[in-house]
Amino acid sequence: MQSVSDMSEQSSVRLMKLLILGVGALTISLAAFGIGASYGSGLTDAQALAGQLIVEVTATPGEPQAAGAAPQPSPSPSKPLQPGSSTPTAGSPLDSNLFGEAWGLLQDQFYGDLPQDEDVTYNAIRGVVERLGDQHTSFVDPEQAELFNSDMEGAFEGIGARVDTAEQGGVEIRYLFEGQPAAQAGVRVGDIITKVDGQDVTKMDLTEAIGLIRGPRNSRVVLTILREDQDAPLEISVTRARIEIPVVETKTLSDGQIEYISLSEFSSVAPQRLSEALKKALDRKPKGLVLDLRGNPGGLLDASVRIGSYFVPQGNILIERFKDGKEREYKREGRYLLGDTPLVVLVDAGSASASEIVAGAIQDAGTGVLMGEKTFGKGSVQLPNTLSDGSQLRVTIARWFTPKDRAIHEVGLSPDIEVVRTDDDRQAERDPQLDRAVEYLLTVK
Repeated sequence: MQSVSDMSEQSSVRLMKLLILGVGALTISLAAFGIGASYGSGLTDAQALAGQLIVEVTATPGEPQAAGAAPQPSPSPSKPLQPGSSTPTAGSPLDSNLFGEAWGLLQDQFYGDLPQDEDVTYNAIRGVVERLGDQHTSFVDPEQAELFNSDMEGAFEGIGARVDTAEQGGVEIRYLFEGQPAAQAGVRVGDIITKVDGQDVTKMDLTEAIGLIRGPRNSRVVLTILREDQDAPLEISVTRARIEIPVVETKTLSDGQIEYISLSEFSSVAPQRLSEALKKALDRKPKGLVLDLRGNPGGLLDASVRIGSYFVPQGNILIERFKDGKEREYKREGRYLLGDTPLVVLVDAGSASASEIVAGAIQDAGTGVLMGEKTFGKGSVQLPNTLSDGSQLRVTIARWFTPKDRAIHEVGLSPDIEVVRTDDDRQAERDPQLDRAVEYLLTVK
């Protein structure tokens, strides 16, 4: 993934700020991995989609961050903890001698197998991270980190779903891409994955479990699933695939009276493509416009600000707030395009991160009506730190809010007009949400 700096340089220290807006904090598209988002025009749309959630700033030591990026602490490489080491990491409260003492007793006394080599260090880090009580702060080993980094280089392969941590443990399916492997294999929204290829994931953090679910196209993964209407667990085999999702799709409805634009991601090319589509649609002088953000997992922060500005004539697009109370306002920029054309924004549980930023800004500004179902609800910001051995520690550092200071995280956005689209509707290729949007726009005054 190319960025403001050369991200292929494994030895470079990378500073990445991600707004992770999604289920239970971590919303991940297993198809195109991520509710990705990056700040800075140097990042590609492929990287944004792979970036796993929203807002990512990349820089190496001594380099300036992308223009307008909020100041962030520079992560520094840390040496892996070695059991029994007499020299703790600088600034760490860890008593490495005590750790070594406990490890020695485990080696002498434990009836069972102990982790070996670097797994000891990784498990120690995971133990501390899990005690923080924040599922979005997470640690992944080098292999998992490399898998995620491969997404940033443009390889978007998986089962075609977005997930969250299930309340009682495991991985809950929150959204399915239509026509993609998980949906085709019979996986349903609401299913809870308890095992992946026979390995229990109910005690894993979400990032680790996703690392098992994802994989290269044409490879097979067996998911053990709990389903509400089934007494016994189900085993569903899914063949992973590469998912290609177009950025913008347009059509004219109701004999030219309504213009429809669907945006699938907030990539680096999205603002330009949406601007072109929007101008053409509005040139036809329609009675109303539908902006479809259903299933849109997010993307680049600067793309969300630019696109939001097309529909918001003044003020902010979003607010970022840190734990010390400091905050940053992201003001609208560029040209306002909507004018006085009535607007409906379609949203659902798959609308996350940048989608929620734009939808929330439009709702706050009153320039459009949100219709459909409650959005994903991901509004925490993570700073991913690449450690010296290639593993990665993601740390929650901030929250995001709408212009009127409404929380997004674990709340989502409620539509102004609720319209549910059921599994039966999808199977029958019915779209009551779009139908209702058209009906509304044809009658609005």
